[in-house]
Amino acid sequence: MKALIDLIAQWWRLPDQYQSFMRYLEDRGLVSACRILVGGTAFGMGLILVLMRWSAVGPQGSFWRSVNLIVVAACLIAALIWWLFPPTRLWSYTFVVGSDIAIAVASFSDVDPLARLLCCVVFASIGGYIAFFHNPTLQLGHLVFATLVTIMAGWPLVFGDNTDPGLGIAKIGVTLATVYVIPVVSQIMLAMLSSDATTSEFDPLTGLLNRRGLSRRATDIVGEQIDEHNALLVVVIDLDRFKEINDLHGHDIGDNTIIRTGLRIRLWTSQSALIARVGGDEFVVLKRAPFNSVAKLSTRITTFMSGDNDVPAISSSIGIAIRTAPREVDETVDEIVSALFRVADSAMYQAKREGGNQVRASIV
Repeated sequence: MKALIDLIAQWWRLPDQYQSFMRYLEDRGLVSACRILVGGTAFGMGLILVLMRWSAVGPQGSFWRSVNLIVVAACLIAALIWWLFPPTRLWSYTFVVGSDIAIAVASFSDVDPLARLLCCVVFASIGGYIAFFHNPTLQLGHLVFATLVTIMAGWPLVFGDNTDPGLGIAKIGVTLATVYVIPVVSQIMLAMLSSDATTSEFDPLTGLLNRRGLSRRATDIVGEQIDEHNALLVVVIDLDRFKEINDLHGHDIGDNTIIRTGLRIRLWTSQSALIARVGGDEFVVLKRAPFNSVAKLSTRITTFMSGDNDVPAISSSIGIAIRTAPREVDETVDEIVSALFRVADSAMYQAKREGGNQVRASIV
């Protein structure tokens, strides 16, 4: 029982998944397929609502038939937005709220309670979407709204003129079970997988990103705009004679040195920078800075990367690659970062060949 409670607590703490799930899709080239699928689902719902206009249990009367047309139009517009425009977090939230409202209105436009309940089953698909893209708070709001609409839709079966309480309660129960089980189970399982995935992106010794974590988050830093006022920098840091420290003082002292280095890197980087440990004693920083501040940054790095009271004494060879050229249309994030890393790595080895404990910078 405690394991279940811990799992639910872990699910509730799950942050909004939009950026991370979109990164997951981008890494695998699945964004377009996702947009086609979600847009196609909205388009399909619009067609179904059109067909309901010719059903005896569908919308009747000029008012509800007009409402039906409005919801159909909303479904088709949502489909076109998914197909034609890059998705954003704001649009995703709008899509969820708009879909819930559209399902509720479409349900109430049917004259038969069973048809209304069947329409409410579609809430499950929106809950599944939230499970992948958003957070438990939005999921809870969605489920509360879906529950109220489902109960109202089936109310006439339980308390109406031609009541059938057994059928009404059973159908409401089945509908709510469908609406709840799919999204809740999906989101709890995603919370477990997300925890494992997050763990796999961090270096266990320093708490910094590892190579995989850096690669997955690079899009957040690279963005679209690169110029002299907002240059893109890759900094490679390699400890000098680190093997000697391990050999002479032992691995515990070596681990402490690595941890201390990670903490010192945090001192001269901005909060938005990405810091990763990509090898035994090699670190990478991906950050933004004005081009005219690079010289000052180099001095700042030198100041923070070593201390007079270090035991054992340690120094670093550091290479910086700077890009001010705008991003080309067909350039991927991986291509940009890889090119900068090669230049920064070369500059770092130049600093090491010249005796270490210094910074070398190159413009790409």
